[in-house]
Amino acid sequence: MFATLGVILIVAGAIVAFGVDTAVDGLDLEAIGYILMAGGVLALVVAAIQAAGFMSMSSRRMRSERHVSPDGQHVVEESQVR
Repeated sequence: MFATLGVILIVAGAIVAFGVDTAVDGLDLEAIGYILMAGGVLALVVAAIQAAGFMSMSSRRMRSERHVSPDGQHVVEESQVR
């Protein structure tokens, strides 16, 4: 979601900053375009951080083993996280 938003903001900001030559009283369209592009870059950074977190969580695997003695009195449980 953030990646799509980032690309849209970058494109919209570039259009406003470089493609619009109309002057509006009280507004600096070039500065607004740069602000939109900066917001788009920030959204892409957030998307990259979320993707990195998702990838690290999906690579963890847990393995559990349970061993019971033949007489049934002793139980040993082992867990490993990879």
